[in-house]
Formats: sequence, C-alpha cells, structure tokens
Amino acid sequence: MENNTETVEDVKVEGTGEVGTQANENKVEEKAEKTYTQADFNAMDKKLKEKYEKKYSGIDIAKYKEWEESQKTAEQRQAEKEAEYVEKDKKIVLLENKLKLKDANVSKEYEDFVLFTVSNMEGEFEDNLGQFLKDNPKYIKGQEFIEQKATGTSVKSISSSETDGVLAILKQKHPDMNL
Repeated sequence: MENNTETVEDVKVEGTGEVGTQANENKVEEKAEKTYTQADFNAMDKKLKEKYEKKYSGIDIAKYKEWEESQKTAEQRQAEKEAEYVEKDKKIVLLENKLKLKDANVSKEYEDFVLFTVSNMEGEFEDNLGQFLKDNPKYIKGQEFIEQKATGTSVKSISSSETDGVLAILKQKHPDMNL
C-alpha cells in the first residue's frame, strides 16, 4: 500500500495559478524578519577576512602590479600617457582661467559661477569674460548694486549731504522730533 499523503505546501490551488500557501508565506516572513546584531556582523566580517587572507596570502601585490604592467601593450601605455596629459592640460587651463578672473577683479563669492558660465560660452575665454562682466558688472568687486523696480527705473541711494538737508528741513518744521 502506498502512502498518499500530500502536504499543504505541495497542493496547487486550481483556478488561481498560485502555489503559495500560508506555510510558505510564514517561512518567507521569518526570513524577512531576520536581523543581525553588531556582534553577528563583526563575526561574519572576521570570518570573511580570514578566508580571503588565507586565500591570497601568497600573492605579492608589488610583483602582481609589475606583471600587470608588463602585460600592457605599447598602445595601452601610450593611451594612458595621453589621458594623463589631457587631464593635466585641463587643470592648467582651469588655473589660468581662475587667474584671469582675479585679474578681472571678479568678486570672490562669484568666482565659481562666473568661471562656469564663461567657460561654457563659445569662443575665447578672455573675450567672453570681458563681455560677460560688461553685461553683468554686479560680479565685479566694489561695484555698487543698483536695484531696479518692476518698472525698470533705477533706485538711487540717498547720499549723506542730501540727508542732512532733508533732516534740517524736518527739524525746522518739527522741532520736537528727535532726528
């Protein structure tokens, strides 16, 4: 006589096409809820370190790098040198452009913005910088900001000599005010 017992996990529910049962879902939930303490993590980390130290203990890194370098072709070495040259050239251009910003008296707080903006313009950096600063004098050190109203007219600040005259008139008309 054969043993024909089926477990709940092996039964396929007809019509739904799903094999999942409550028993399987509980197992999944148990695995999802597994957390590790710092001590557990440290123990696993230590085991992995020991495993790889044992596996790679006989390898000399310096000799490996030397061997790796000897395997490169002449074209690969040339390409690396060219890439290094291009990178150094970019750094030199960047530093030269920063010097040009300082010579143009660009305010320190706006140097990065002006450098980025002018560098992305087509044409020569110096020509673009001159035109940009001509159009945007607010980025130059010592320039006074002239605010503009919504109407487009400029707003002037009142100088101290004009203020003295206004205050004198106010004092004459209102001697009791403390101005």
